[in-house]
Amino acid sequence: MERAHHKHQQTGDQSTRKSASVTPETLTSTQLHALFDILTHHETYAEVESFKHPDTISAYGYPFARCSKEDSTSAPPYATDSSAPLLAGILRSIVLSFPGIRDLPPEFWHVRFQGLMEKLAEANLSESYDKGSLGARKTLATAASSIHEAVSRAVLGGVEKGEKRSLEGNYDRSQAKDLERAWEDTVHELLYGNLVDELFRCASERKSLEEHSSGVQAAVDYIIIHLATLLHYVFVLTPEGPYLLKLMENVHKLLPYSMVKQTLRIGNAATMINGMMRLLLAKVGVGAISNWVGLTQDADDGMNLLQRIISMVLSWDNTESRKTVDKIEKSRGQQAVSKVQLDAIKAHLDKPRDEHQEARNHSMRTPESMASTILRRSNPKLLKGLTEEQHAQCLECFSTLLMIRDREELPNVLCRQQPDLFTKAVKDLVAAFEPFIRTLHEHVDLREHVTAVEGFITDFINIGKAKAKNGNGFLSSWTNGLSKGDGETRTPSVEDYVILLRRNRQLLYNFLHQVASQCPDLTEDFRAWCNATIRVFQQPRRPPPENGHPTNPPEPPKPKKRPRGAGAVSSNLQHLFSSLPTPTREQILPTINTHASYLFALEGLSRKRMQNILDNMLSETQPSPPRPTSSMSNSGWSTPLSWGWSGSGNDSRKSSPPLMANSIPTKQSYAGPGMFLSRWQQLLDDTVIGPATLGGKLRTGRDVKGELAMGKTGVTKEGGVDPAKLVRMAEEEAPRAPDVKVVVEALGGEFKGLVGDILKEDGRFAVPVLIKEKDRAKRVRYGDKIEV
Repeated sequence: MERAHHKHQQTGDQSTRKSASVTPETLTSTQLHALFDILTHHETYAEVESFKHPDTISAYGYPFARCSKEDSTSAPPYATDSSAPLLAGILRSIVLSFPGIRDLPPEFWHVRFQGLMEKLAEANLSESYDKGSLGARKTLATAASSIHEAVSRAVLGGVEKGEKRSLEGNYDRSQAKDLERAWEDTVHELLYGNLVDELFRCASERKSLEEHSSGVQAAVDYIIIHLATLLHYVFVLTPEGPYLLKLMENVHKLLPYSMVKQTLRIGNAATMINGMMRLLLAKVGVGAISNWVGLTQDADDGMNLLQRIISMVLSWDNTESRKTVDKIEKSRGQQAVSKVQLDAIKAHLDKPRDEHQEARNHSMRTPESMASTILRRSNPKLLKGLTEEQHAQCLECFSTLLMIRDREELPNVLCRQQPDLFTKAVKDLVAAFEPFIRTLHEHVDLREHVTAVEGFITDFINIGKAKAKNGNGFLSSWTNGLSKGDGETRTPSVEDYVILLRRNRQLLYNFLHQVASQCPDLTEDFRAWCNATIRVFQQPRRPPPENGHPTNPPEPPKPKKRPRGAGAVSSNLQHLFSSLPTPTREQILPTINTHASYLFALEGLSRKRMQNILDNMLSETQPSPPRPTSSMSNSGWSTPLSWGWSGSGNDSRKSSPPLMANSIPTKQSYAGPGMFLSRWQQLLDDTVIGPATLGGKLRTGRDVKGELAMGKTGVTKEGGVDPAKLVRMAEEEAPRAPDVKVVVEALGGEFKGLVGDILKEDGRFAVPVLIKEKDRAKRVRYGDKIEV
């Protein structure tokens, strides 16, 4: 019997090896989903990163033109094959048709916006590889890419139509799986039901969108938790978070809220808009006067208020950064860096982009640090006798100089260019939204909402700072009076941001209710746009490619079955995979399977983290302090609405307890839900960073996680747990992303071509046509003149 069992087991092993050795030509739905995720993840970030090159925007396609200095025609040529098809698809199908945006003149896109993008690319801003850290631009770019790739997958693949969902069902808002179900039901009814019209009607009749149904209530909780997680990750966990928060605080202090609200008191809309434009965009320099008189043309006419704010905020830290460079230059002793070495590093900054890239490539090939590469390319003798201490000073000086240069180049592009493209772009935007501004000014008291926004931003800035554990509130403003010895500080948690958003969500509801109830024409315009735009996410029916293969092969047992794993492009991806040579399919299929398991693990982890937050919010909590009757803003205006609304209006439906909004959890989470967070982290982790020592090796973003750029001063942590430690703790429970380079190398180029073909052929991405005459008649300018 044992011999028979052994023979049967041996036969089974042989059959397993035989089946494994035969690579199928068709992919299962789970494998298609994994392949779709890999290719969109790579392509989206590749398109975002390509904008560092000046010629990318001119090859973008409509609405950006193929620029030519000799071309002065009114109808500029547009590229037919977009350099960034995924980004172009979203722009054309969603953004360009937005009310107000659709009224922008063509010159806004192919002159103003395109000019600014080209100037920013020509500025040759620094790379994370050179600075040895993940900077603010890298952090924000990867965050935008991770969100954009999710939207791109939804647009390309579409959401499958199912049976009608009832949003009046029973949703347990303390359970993560019910919040996920509510979100899926809401999305389905937005796409294939009448939920868009119902929400607009609810906004006009009731003071809260959550009064629509229990499903919408649960979906709002789902959105709040994910948005709170994103904000917490950006402003708390990333090393650049405190720096970004400081920039926001500096801008917030400089904005003239009091003057804006005084200007809004003017009854006549034209006079009000003129006053606002003069406040924000007026220039009083000598060049502005001479240009106006006609004595000069395109002379430097100074900066307006918006440009001065941008310039001041970006240049404030340069004073401290220059002190770091001066300290290195003035250092003396055997371990001090020589003046010749520092001059070589400074000279490298002024070299053109090509030489910077050559030095970077040499550093990667060797590998050696950027400081060593610069010194070697300048004069190999400068490396002789260079110690680790001197090398560290060279790296710090190089990183600091790069940061100073970035802060000087950005204001140069936005504030000191002639002609002033930035100011002209702002004027175009104001002119395009003028009908909306007039309607809102006539029917809605905008001062109330400006005050509410000011109070919310103040609360948001305060919550991002470490707070005392024995404090009685979730805002640091309640603990500012405590002395440093009154208690240990703690790092803001995801729950803190959840509480902030829930307390202030009624600010948005109040604005929507006033607009929907008082401005019916404006509301109808946006309702029509929503109904037209939401169709972009419906799953289109596309014929399979010629000589294609079945799109629904037999599905083996999988942890989670995915119907038509890549949606509308399943047959296209199947065709791409089947067209590969057999050895290539055998090489990439294990990677696709590994990535599918990785995505499944991420889904489970995301749900687990959401459940932890819900449990913490509903667990035993500390008593909250008495709610203030008003919150004072920077300008002294009271903000009675800044605390929002924590109930459900007059809704009498029975529902499970919502997230607690008036109490402080005794437990905190520092990692929230959302698969996009893991994909974002993967982009940061895979970023190549230069060596830190003379004989060091290449690093990645994972190696420098939590490290602030050398030379960046003015940002200090105010206690609490080190964010880098929190990120590493969160990563311990997260699965490691597999290496998918073989898949990208095999199918990345073909996938970009596929997206480009869809962009040209699919009617959803068609170039917007001119506004119909009947719609144009509704948007005729008023008789009084608006000087913008």
